[in-house]
Amino acid sequence: MIFSLSLTLALMFGAVQTVLAQSVFGPIDAPAGVAELNADERAGESGIGLLIFISNMIKLASIVAGVWVMFNFITAGFTYITAGDDSGAISKIGAKLSLSVSGLLLIVAAYTIAGIIGLIVFGNPTYIINPDIPTAIPAP
Repeated sequence: MIFSLSLTLALMFGAVQTVLAQSVFGPIDAPAGVAELNADERAGESGIGLLIFISNMIKLASIVAGVWVMFNFITAGFTYITAGDDSGAISKIGAKLSLSVSGLLLIVAAYTIAGIIGLIVFGNPTYIINPDIPTAIPAP
Protein backbone atom coordinates (compact mmCIF):
# COMPACT_ATOMS: atom_id res chain seq x y z
CA MET A 1 0.00 0.00 0.00
CA ILE A 2 2.91 2.33 0.73
CA PHE A 3 4.20 1.45 -2.72
CA SER A 4 0.84 2.45 -4.24
CA LEU A 5 0.91 5.78 -2.41
CA SER A 6 4.47 6.53 -3.45
CA LEU A 7 3.69 5.54 -7.05
CA THR A 8 0.66 7.83 -7.07
CA LEU A 9 2.68 10.74 -5.69
CA ALA A 10 5.51 10.10 -8.16
CA LEU A 11 3.07 10.04 -11.06
CA MET A 12 1.35 13.17 -9.84
CA PHE A 13 4.63 15.09 -9.60
CA GLY A 14 5.84 13.49 -12.83
CA ALA A 15 2.76 14.84 -14.57
CA VAL A 16 3.64 18.35 -13.42
CA GLN A 17 7.22 17.94 -14.63
CA THR A 18 6.04 16.53 -17.98
CA VAL A 19 3.86 19.58 -18.60
CA LEU A 20 6.74 21.87 -17.65
CA ALA A 21 9.18 19.88 -19.84
CA GLN A 22 6.86 20.30 -22.81
CA SER A 23 7.17 24.06 -22.56
CA VAL A 24 10.99 23.83 -22.58
CA PHE A 25 11.61 21.05 -25.12
CA GLY A 26 8.56 21.46 -27.34
CA PRO A 27 5.58 19.12 -27.76
CA ILE A 28 6.02 15.46 -26.86
CA ASP A 29 3.71 13.08 -28.68
CA ALA A 30 2.08 10.36 -26.61
CA PRO A 31 2.48 6.71 -27.62
CA ALA A 32 -0.42 5.19 -29.55
CA GLY A 33 -1.99 3.33 -26.59
CA VAL A 34 -1.71 6.28 -24.24
CA ALA A 35 -3.30 8.63 -26.76
CA GLU A 36 -6.66 6.91 -26.23
CA LEU A 37 -6.43 7.39 -22.47
CA ASN A 38 -5.33 11.00 -22.96
CA ALA A 39 -8.48 11.60 -25.02
CA ASP A 40 -10.62 10.40 -22.11
CA GLU A 41 -12.55 13.23 -20.46
CA ARG A 42 -11.26 12.15 -17.03
CA ALA A 43 -7.68 12.96 -18.11
CA GLY A 44 -8.51 16.65 -18.00
CA GLU A 45 -6.69 19.36 -19.87
CA SER A 46 -3.26 17.95 -19.05
CA GLY A 47 -4.00 14.89 -21.19
CA ILE A 48 -2.15 12.47 -18.93
CA GLY A 49 -4.01 9.17 -18.92
CA LEU A 50 -1.41 7.09 -17.04
CA LEU A 51 -3.18 7.54 -13.70
CA ILE A 52 -6.44 6.44 -15.28
CA PHE A 53 -4.65 3.35 -16.63
CA ILE A 54 -3.24 2.48 -13.19
CA SER A 55 -6.63 3.05 -11.57
CA ASN A 56 -8.23 0.73 -14.13
CA MET A 57 -5.57 -1.94 -13.47
CA ILE A 58 -6.25 -1.77 -9.71
CA LYS A 59 -9.97 -2.23 -10.37
CA LEU A 60 -9.33 -5.11 -12.79
CA ALA A 61 -7.03 -6.87 -10.31
CA SER A 62 -9.69 -6.54 -7.60
CA ILE A 63 -12.36 -8.03 -9.86
CA VAL A 64 -10.10 -10.93 -10.87
CA ALA A 65 -9.26 -11.60 -7.22
CA GLY A 66 -12.95 -11.57 -6.28
CA VAL A 67 -13.81 -14.01 -9.07
CA TRP A 68 -10.93 -16.25 -7.96
CA VAL A 69 -12.26 -16.27 -4.38
CA MET A 70 -15.73 -17.18 -5.65
CA PHE A 71 -14.21 -20.00 -7.76
CA ASN A 72 -12.36 -21.30 -4.67
CA PHE A 73 -15.59 -21.31 -2.64
CA ILE A 74 -17.37 -23.27 -5.37
CA THR A 75 -14.59 -25.85 -5.74
CA ALA A 76 -14.31 -26.23 -1.97
CA GLY A 77 -18.05 -26.85 -1.78
CA PHE A 78 -17.87 -29.43 -4.57
CA THR A 79 -14.96 -31.15 -2.83
CA TYR A 80 -16.91 -31.17 0.43
CA ILE A 81 -19.93 -32.76 -1.22
CA THR A 82 -17.89 -35.47 -2.94
CA ALA A 83 -15.41 -36.13 -0.08
CA GLY A 84 -17.51 -38.43 2.03
CA ASP A 85 -15.63 -39.54 5.16
CA ASP A 86 -12.14 -38.65 3.90
CA SER A 87 -10.54 -36.53 6.64
CA GLY A 88 -7.66 -35.49 4.36
CA ALA A 89 -10.08 -33.89 1.93
CA ILE A 90 -11.87 -32.12 4.77
CA SER A 91 -8.59 -30.57 5.95
CA LYS A 92 -7.83 -29.44 2.37
CA ILE A 93 -11.27 -27.83 2.20
CA GLY A 94 -10.65 -25.98 5.46
CA ALA A 95 -7.29 -24.71 4.20
CA LYS A 96 -8.76 -23.61 0.87
CA LEU A 97 -11.65 -21.76 2.52
CA SER A 98 -9.41 -20.05 5.07
CA LEU A 99 -7.03 -18.89 2.33
CA SER A 100 -9.95 -17.63 0.27
CA VAL A 101 -11.38 -15.68 3.19
CA SER A 102 -7.91 -14.28 3.95
CA GLY A 103 -7.58 -13.14 0.33
CA LEU A 104 -11.00 -11.53 0.43
CA LEU A 105 -10.10 -9.72 3.65
CA LEU A 106 -6.85 -8.58 2.06
CA ILE A 107 -8.73 -7.04 -0.87
CA VAL A 108 -11.11 -5.20 1.47
CA ALA A 109 -8.22 -4.08 3.68
CA ALA A 110 -6.33 -2.70 0.68
CA TYR A 111 -9.29 -0.53 -0.33
CA THR A 112 -9.82 0.55 3.27
CA ILE A 113 -6.17 1.51 3.72
CA ALA A 114 -6.16 3.34 0.38
CA GLY A 115 -9.25 5.26 1.51
CA ILE A 116 -7.74 6.18 4.87
CA ILE A 117 -4.44 7.31 3.32
CA GLY A 118 -6.33 9.25 0.65
CA LEU A 119 -8.44 10.95 3.31
CA ILE A 120 -5.49 11.82 5.54
CA VAL A 121 -3.02 12.90 2.85
CA PHE A 122 -5.26 14.30 0.10
CA GLY A 123 -8.53 15.04 1.92
CA ASN A 124 -10.44 12.74 -0.44
CA PRO A 125 -10.89 9.03 0.35
CA THR A 126 -11.25 8.09 -3.33
CA TYR A 127 -8.17 9.98 -4.52
CA ILE A 128 -5.93 6.91 -4.89
CA ILE A 129 -8.54 4.69 -6.54
CA ASN A 130 -10.14 7.41 -8.72
CA PRO A 131 -7.50 10.12 -9.03
CA ASP A 132 -8.14 13.65 -10.25
CA ILE A 133 -5.27 14.64 -12.48
CA PRO A 134 -3.86 18.05 -11.57
CA THR A 135 -2.64 20.51 -14.16
CA ALA A 136 0.46 22.68 -13.80
CA ILE A 137 -0.68 25.34 -16.26
CA PRO A 138 -3.89 27.15 -15.24
CA ALA A 139 -6.73 27.24 -17.71
CA PRO A 140 -7.19 30.60 -19.49
